[in-house]
Amino acid sequence: MSRVVECIKCFCGCNELSKERIKELLCKKIHGFLNDNEAVTMFKKFIPSDSRTHKHIDIVAQAKIYQQAEIDTSSDGWEEFVEDLEEQFADELLESADINAVLEKIIFYYSKKIETSIDYQNYVDNLRQKYKKFRSPRK
Repeated sequence: MSRVVECIKCFCGCNELSKERIKELLCKKIHGFLNDNEAVTMFKKFIPSDSRTHKHIDIVAQAKIYQQAEIDTSSDGWEEFVEDLEEQFADELLESADINAVLEKIIFYYSKKIETSIDYQNYVDNLRQKYKKFRSPRK
């Protein structure tokens, strides 16, 4: 039975990672993790598609894009972004003269929500298990 279990591959792609890469991901803080496109892609494959964590990842990614670009506050994309935020941040974005400062708060807040989510904890646990397999001799 254990041979059958060993043959099942994780669908997120972590089975293809080296021991060093897994260790690197495990050592990253949430902000470093969210800046690693490969890590985020695997994480999104690992969690259910209807998970709230997906929405939080998208919010963080979009806020980072808006920090780097000229923002057209009348665009449909901006309006959708603001609508997806919790009310406190939506109001603050609409009222603030310093949109970048508010975007930084949004990134921090939603990154923490991701970090404390059961989805992220399960993913990190999965990576730890993969790392342990590298360290322990196979039977």
